[in-house]
Amino acid sequence: MKHDDRFAELDSLSNWQLEHEEQDIRGYPVQSPTGENYGKVNDMLVDKENENVLAVRMEDGRLVSVDHLDIRDDHVIYRDDGAASPAQYQKVRSRRD
Repeated sequence: MKHDDRFAELDSLSNWQLEHEEQDIRGYPVQSPTGENYGKVNDMLVDKENENVLAVRMEDGRLVSVDHLDIRDDHVIYRDDGAASPAQYQKVRSRRD
């Protein structure tokens, strides 16, 4: 699993609200396509300018692009070559007060 540091300037999802709450994968376990456990999603990271989710922070601090994630009902599959079904996150709502 690759750490992607190009997402260092993103904002935590806790400062935003997803338009579609069912896309909240915080706490989901992340696995390889063969079932290897990589840990859990700790946070989702928002591109402040475009107001959409671009990456997730794993519980060990690694940053992973959502392009590498295939979201299932109760877990996430990490694909090294990019997701077979890329995550299509809708825009987030404006910041919470």
